Amino acid sequence: MAPLFGGGDDMRKISENMQNLSEQIGALQQQLLAKTKEADGLRTQAAQAIGSSVALEDANAQIEVLRNQLAELQKQNQSGADDAALQQAHAQIAALQQQVTTLQALQAAPAAAAPAAPAAAAGLAAGATAWVTRAGGLPLRLRSGPSLDADVIDRLQPGTQLTLMEGPVAAGGHSWWRINATDGRTGWVAGDQLVLQPD
Repeated sequence: MAPLFGGGDDMRKISENMQNLSEQIGALQQQLLAKTKEADGLRTQAAQAIGSSVALEDANAQIEVLRNQLAELQKQNQSGADDAALQQAHAQIAALQQQVTTLQALQAAPAAAAPAAPAAAAGLAAGATAWVTRAGGLPLRLRSGPSLDADVIDRLQPGTQLTLMEGPVAAGGHSWWRINATDGRTGWVAGDQLVLQPD
């Protein structure tokens, strides 16, 4: 009687094929993990660029205040004010100008390195239906809260339909929306990967 699954050579070939498939799957999973990390890095760079814009505005405002104080001190100096106060104001302005230069460099670097993120869809509003954009082909992280620091509780595949329950909440350079997916999953997502029509 012939063996049920063929001879030993057939079994060895099947075993080798399964091993090859398993290795290919492992390699693809590693590539996916690497691409996910790369996308995370680019999102972090974009968030840092937005954060440095705010810091840059603050530093420029502080410089303006110090320049006004310096002008006052110079007026007072003409009538015998303290030279030490003038030197301190000059030092503060120089330090802030250095900070502005550093922030401008940080702001320019991620903008050059990161690809353009999909623009947030105009018209997003609580109660609206939206879809995860297919542009870029990456799943959208579903988080426990409106923050890049919040736990990732799931991933929504491109094309997933959802309802916007609450938002937008601005944090970490993103507009966050609390969503309810059609399959019942709920959480917070960054709105820059949402579109109002399936793409």
